[in-house]
Amino acid sequence: MLKLYFELLEHLDMNDDTRVEYLPPPAANRRLRALLKELKLKKVESVAKALEGAEVTLLDVRVWFDGLVTIKPQYERSPLPDRPQPDFEAACVRVLGGDTGRLKRAERAAVEPFRHRQAEAAGEA
Repeated sequence: MLKLYFELLEHLDMNDDTRVEYLPPPAANRRLRALLKELKLKKVESVAKALEGAEVTLLDVRVWFDGLVTIKPQYERSPLPDRPQPDFEAACVRVLGGDTGRLKRAERAAVEPFRHRQAEAAGEA
């Protein structure tokens, strides 16, 4: 809600006294901006705590990290020299979401070594 308020505030005419009298004073806006920044940090902390849960799936982790990247774009850059492959990541998300029918050729090839073959499983059982 605060984010929307500040987005709309940019488009208001501050010279129109009939509207400005209903808006918080500049000092309150500064405090609200600080609160918005703090709320973003709390989201980061809540995701970090949620990752420690026992019922967390890889799909949950992917969704949470995508959300964190929208809040803090610097999280998208990895300090590691070895970057993950986007085809493999996309395939994992589709497989975990039960959407294997939409796998692209490159995604299918990326996860092929991990595919569970029913014939092999039946022979082992």
